Amino acid sequence: MKPMPNYDDVMHILNLASLPSRCARLGSYAPSIDVYGSYFPAWLVCLAIGVVLTVLVSIIARSFGIRSFRSFGPLLSVSLILIFSIATWFLFFAS
Repeated sequence: MKPMPNYDDVMHILNLASLPSRCARLGSYAPSIDVYGSYFPAWLVCLAIGVVLTVLVSIIARSFGIRSFRSFGPLLSVSLILIFSIATWFLFFAS
């Protein structure tokens, strides 16, 4: 005779079964920006702002004689792009 599944196992299975419906609801509220009649995803705009801000920071750092951008290779640039992109996302789209 098989033992009956306990309450936690049943709830875990039900939560896993309802996961795709939750994802569909979250995806329908993805923020987008209207640019000249075309809708762009907000993450793409935040990424572009992050790249522009990173280029500006690197230009300012070079004008002050800071050479750390070259010593770390692409690691510092990619990190700054991520930091600026996530900060832009939180500033404009987090509720």
